[in-house]
Amino acid sequence: MSDPVYDLYQNQAYPAMSHPSTDPAVTAVAAKLAGLDAPDPSSARILEIGCASGHNLLPLAVRWPESRITGIDFSKSAIKEACEIARIAGLTNIEFIEADLQTFDPGNDVRYDFIICHGIYTWVPGAVRQALLDFCNARLSPQGSVMISYNTLPGWSLRKSIVDLVKQLSGKTSGGLSGSELEKILADLVMAAGNRTAYHRHFTQVLHDMLGQGGYFLTFDDFGPINEPCTFLDFIAHTSRSGLRYLGESRLSENYPGSLAPDALEILQPLANDPHLFQQTIDVLTNRTFRHSLLCRADAPIEPRSNAAMILKFAVRCPHVFERVPEGVRLLNHADEELARFEHPLSVAFFSALSQFSPETLPFHEVIVHMGEFLSEPFDFTRDLAPLVRLATDASRQGLISLRCAPVRFDAASPAMPNLGTLRLLAAGKGQPIIDVYHTPCLLDDERKRQIAILMNGSRTIDELAAQAKTIAPDFNFPAWLRHLTARGMFAG
Repeated sequence: MSDPVYDLYQNQAYPAMSHPSTDPAVTAVAAKLAGLDAPDPSSARILEIGCASGHNLLPLAVRWPESRITGIDFSKSAIKEACEIARIAGLTNIEFIEADLQTFDPGNDVRYDFIICHGIYTWVPGAVRQALLDFCNARLSPQGSVMISYNTLPGWSLRKSIVDLVKQLSGKTSGGLSGSELEKILADLVMAAGNRTAYHRHFTQVLHDMLGQGGYFLTFDDFGPINEPCTFLDFIAHTSRSGLRYLGESRLSENYPGSLAPDALEILQPLANDPHLFQQTIDVLTNRTFRHSLLCRADAPIEPRSNAAMILKFAVRCPHVFERVPEGVRLLNHADEELARFEHPLSVAFFSALSQFSPETLPFHEVIVHMGEFLSEPFDFTRDLAPLVRLATDASRQGLISLRCAPVRFDAASPAMPNLGTLRLLAAGKGQPIIDVYHTPCLLDDERKRQIAILMNGSRTIDELAAQAKTIAPDFNFPAWLRHLTARGMFAG
């Protein structure tokens, strides 16, 4: 009997992409704040289930040479490509195995500290979903955690209706739509819907979001052979029955989305004693369509800790644009929209200190030291530590700062001989995204960028690269793009 999921992945290559929400440097923070004594990722055993060609996993092997990393996938061609890239990059701490999850046996004594499962749960048959959860329960280390992503209801309901409509319009209700066919029909639906009412505007926004994914990616995701979204409560019920415990979302800011009204917490106070129902209510209020949930074994030791003691062990950065204003400071996104404004001297000093070292990530204790440069009197731990921890906790939940389990340091100045490194050069050569120091993909969606990127192999000066860039694309702003790549740590490690 034909397996449409297996057939799709054997016949087509899953798009190469990294997923920041799966980064153990981030998920370890969420796990620790939930009370799990998560291991140090730099020397941990890490597994990705459904690793494809390794694009999400290989940068972790470069970052953490003392870690032991495994990727499994049932696509023969994807595993072959991943193994070849690892060989060329000289990586000896990573292995790729062609395997079916339902029969994969890593060995009797093997336990994983971090398991990554992105893009599997919603897109496989029920038996495989169960096998996934059973595997995680059996193979997580005592303090290990697994990140599972999945489509959620009720938010995904409209997308499901669109998927069904597109299939009906194409006459291919059982699948087989190409990426270009998908894009054409979705674009036609945008034209047909118009924007006269709030519903029409919401409908067309969903269509634009789908188009933004690209037709090829949609064939695996929204239009995959199997796509079974579930409510958060159903997911929790399933994972609980399978011996797993919910810790929270892999990114702290996803536990309480910033789109909610300022007084939402007060209104939802009656749900405070039922955190799972609280999260399901948030999904209803925000129309959330996707989650990155973090779980551990149900018998894992969970110990509530002081936020102050824990946060001081992390590294922190502000990923937003910092600007001084007469009354204090404000943070802007890259569209120059204000995200927050601060006037209290402690808050002003905190964000001012972070801005000095942006885009690096500093240990929290170093930030406190640098805050002294912006305070009228020395930082007093007895007086100032508790309010600073509250500020950092709230800011991390709002996505105003990012916490990591370790610092990230790199030179803010472009190197004299820019070198993207082996992995990024290999990706650029294939037209794939290059991955920055924060595990975020940079799409080479312009052929000119791809041609210029593959020249950054450490053999050319900035002036030589600028001259060649001018030949390739006379109107391309190479200096600005070089600064952009430098600010994302593309020339670091």
